[in-house]
Amino acid sequence: MNVLLACAAGMSTSLLVANMRKFAAPGDTIEAVSFSEVAERLGEFDVVLLGPQIRFRLAEAQQLAGAQGKPAGVIDMRVYGTMDGASALAQATSLLAA
Repeated sequence: MNVLLACAAGMSTSLLVANMRKFAAPGDTIEAVSFSEVAERLGEFDVVLLGPQIRFRLAEAQQLAGAQGKPAGVIDMRVYGTMDGASALAQATSLLAA
């Protein structure tokens, strides 16, 4: 599974990415970028998760991702706040299964 995390500048999600990688399967790719890079990087990923600080861009992310048949969602604020990599990865998996 390839997961793209997006936030305002692509930096605040880097710790969450590191924690998610601890629970990822071999071969999984998890990266963080600025929201401005989502459109150009989307083709490399299966699912997009937004940091809660840019939840107002969810409709835009869903439109971009949906055009390629991919899901997009917002990381739960408690998951993000505690940098819970296992739960964030579970959310990505759940979005893909839906």
